Amino acid sequence: MMLRAVPLLLIAACMSAGRPAQQVTMNANGSDTASTGEQRPKQDSYLFTDSLHDIRFLVSTHMDMSQGATCQVDAVNMSMKGSKDIVQHLVLQHQVVPCPMPDGHFQAVEVGDFNFDHMKEFRVMRPAVDLTNPKYDYWLYDAKLNGFAASSELDSIQDPMFDWSRAMISSQWYAGPGHRGGSTYKVEGGRIVMVSNMEKFTEGDHERWVIWGMKDGKFQPVQERQVPLPKE
Repeated sequence: MMLRAVPLLLIAACMSAGRPAQQVTMNANGSDTASTGEQRPKQDSYLFTDSLHDIRFLVSTHMDMSQGATCQVDAVNMSMKGSKDIVQHLVLQHQVVPCPMPDGHFQAVEVGDFNFDHMKEFRVMRPAVDLTNPKYDYWLYDAKLNGFAASSELDSIQDPMFDWSRAMISSQWYAGPGHRGGSTYKVEGGRIVMVSNMEKFTEGDHERWVIWGMKDGKFQPVQERQVPLPKE
């Protein structure tokens, strides 16, 4: 059964840690707003913990007279669990996101294992007017860096669905009118690679299916067939 990553409450407990995230309001220069009296822009700090790391998201809120409040994920700080020493300070660019809800639910950020390496990683919602089918940018844990790195491979997959029981990623994608398909990916040698693919082209009263597979040591089209379209 294919499973999607479940959005997490940033003020709720991480499933692995069982402890609530901590939230601190700060202004843009990192000072406590209570001591300075400054209110805008402010920066909220959301903390996730697991058995190894503390992962803190720094989120700023900006006020505009015409648009109201807009929020942005500015950076991610990672440290060893319980330590104040920052192992990685990762600055994010242009990550404008929907602001947290009044109850603290922050649907723009999700934390989970997105490449089946049993490490916490994260994804941030891409800016969009219509958020009924949100898109995400992904950052995966890189043991060589001892930190997070952007994943262009996952970013390029349309609406990825994660099957943790089989360690596979699938995608039902659309490339415009009359062209759609489905792809499956696995992690091999630390890379996310396509292992199956089917393209469907609408042509008159039928669809032409192009099936991809390994041939002559290359992943390429290996079979075509025509499937009648349902009659109205």
